[in-house]
Amino acid sequence: MTKLLFYCPYWGMRPMPITTFLENAKKEGYHGVEIALNPDLMDIKTIKRQCDDFQLELIAQHPYATGNTANEMLPDYLSKLERILDIGPLMVNCHTGRDYFSLAENLKFLVAANQLSKAAEISVVHEIHRGRFSFCAPMISSYLDAFPELELTADFSHWCVVSESLLEQQQATLLRAINNCSHIHARVGYAQGPQVPHPFVPEYQVELQQHLSWWTAILKAHNEKKAERLTITCEFGSTPYMHSLPFTNMPVASQWELNVLMKNYLQDHLTYENY
Repeated sequence: MTKLLFYCPYWGMRPMPITTFLENAKKEGYHGVEIALNPDLMDIKTIKRQCDDFQLELIAQHPYATGNTANEMLPDYLSKLERILDIGPLMVNCHTGRDYFSLAENLKFLVAANQLSKAAEISVVHEIHRGRFSFCAPMISSYLDAFPELELTADFSHWCVVSESLLEQQQATLLRAINNCSHIHARVGYAQGPQVPHPFVPEYQVELQQHLSWWTAILKAHNEKKAERLTITCEFGSTPYMHSLPFTNMPVASQWELNVLMKNYLQDHLTYENY
């Protein structure tokens, strides 16, 4: 049976030092961490070594490619990806392309990233995210038609925002995407935003259960493929994802606490009994 492994996001933790973050993640029982890496500005080899010192696997995020056009962005995207792969992370989770690039332009990113992935023998996945090639559910079918090898990070909260729904009318597209999801970002979104204020209050139980059903379907697909593991990053974020109180700008909840609560919840509820 497929084993669930949980990863802690560094997003929103700055200015906490990496070593303090790693120590806290280890204490909470995470299997690893997910950290956005910019090889132009960060000593990524040291970060990988620090993760190894704490015996935490590293999922590297790759969101920092620059360029306003596909021709400008692609070389920087591939250069940064190649350097990230060189340090040997468990996986690279990419923010790929742009929503305003054409299908053909975005496919150049996907095909080239896949070639680097195969050469390094490290999985490269592409996050479902607003502003990227994967910004809405209807577009995914076109990419899967053109590139069936596409591996996705399931962050369906973004599709909820774009469609202003819980995707009730897009079940066929969802099911198709689920079969290509290799990694999960376990954040609960809703029709008007990528993150509910708190996933465990009564007001957002419909949203929580809907996301749980999608994640369960991914686990089922992994198990049917006899995959050894399914990686999950509980990824509730800080401001502006986190709701805040007016005038004071104080967050309505603790980002760290929400992610730990989600990890514990999924350990109990993301199970084969829920198929």
